[in-house]
Amino acid sequence: MIMNHISILIRAESASLKLLIFSYVSCGLFMLSPSLAVMAQTPATATVAFMSKRDGNAEIYVMNPDGGEQFNVTKHHAEDYEPAWSPDGKQILFSSDRGGRFDLYLMDADGSNVRKVFKSQERRRSPAWSPDGKQIAYSQGEPGEEAIYLAALTGDAVKKLTDGFHPAWSPDGREIAFVVGGIKHAPLGIFDLQTRSQKTLLVKEMPWILSPTWSPQGDKLAFAEIDGKFDDRGVLLAKKSVLYIANRDGTGLQRVTAAEEIFPSSPAWSPEGNELLYSARLNKPGLPAQLFKTDMQGGVPTQLTHDGSNSWPDWLHPTARDVSPSVHSLTTTWGNVKED
Repeated sequence: MIMNHISILIRAESASLKLLIFSYVSCGLFMLSPSLAVMAQTPATATVAFMSKRDGNAEIYVMNPDGGEQFNVTKHHAEDYEPAWSPDGKQILFSSDRGGRFDLYLMDADGSNVRKVFKSQERRRSPAWSPDGKQIAYSQGEPGEEAIYLAALTGDAVKKLTDGFHPAWSPDGREIAFVVGGIKHAPLGIFDLQTRSQKTLLVKEMPWILSPTWSPQGDKLAFAEIDGKFDDRGVLLAKKSVLYIANRDGTGLQRVTAAEEIFPSSPAWSPEGNELLYSARLNKPGLPAQLFKTDMQGGVPTQLTHDGSNSWPDWLHPTARDVSPSVHSLTTTWGNVKED
């Protein structure tokens, strides 16, 4: 059960749509002009990384938050998904099948110096950075058997946290939001790294969700609610999805997207926490997914991409790296966490 970062494949079948969710489920400096060289350093301006299939296969692109200066940074024949900016903006984690099966890769912000994170061969997806940039969370396993793991950026010190997929690290480093794996439901879960305990939110209100992500202030979560269920093969049959935001304890539910958008997913907060980027298809047959931007009040969305299918935005702002979590908040004791 995965969707790009979960990878979601949407296929039309009779009157309904089928989303195949593969396991969890799923740079750079902009070119100011084609003649200027892209340099491997932190982007100087606000920057969005995303996946686009406009060149015939899935590639990682970067662009300005208004949709300008869209540039391909991977330029590889493999399928590249789920970009995740490092906290300092110097690197991008992403998932790719360039080694034969989907696994995690790391590259510099301009797409150079690509390397595989892990030496072992496993199916890994949905990378998320710790706020201090020293660890990553990710999903591992085959459809229907995914679990959340933590590891050092070198691919060492691997620890299993819990069953589920699509992890998102809180800005203070204390918690990881994720989708709880299950056949009867897949709700929002929160894993506390200090107490090594977890809780499940909104089970009755929203038993099926995807793509949880924290606000920059850490007080809210955005996610996609889906109308459907998984079958025993990890295939999700769904009719629609809607983006919501909620307080970190599950209260204060607020709908963000409108009815004319089909399957909005993979929300990404602006650095100020007042806007959301997300992927969706307009209510017209045959149209691929595009990226949109909207405010928290559900105003008229702005379409940012128009070519090919686009999804999994991740929004970096240069000033974001100046806000560092405390050392105490990132301290984690692993004595009782299950070893890989």
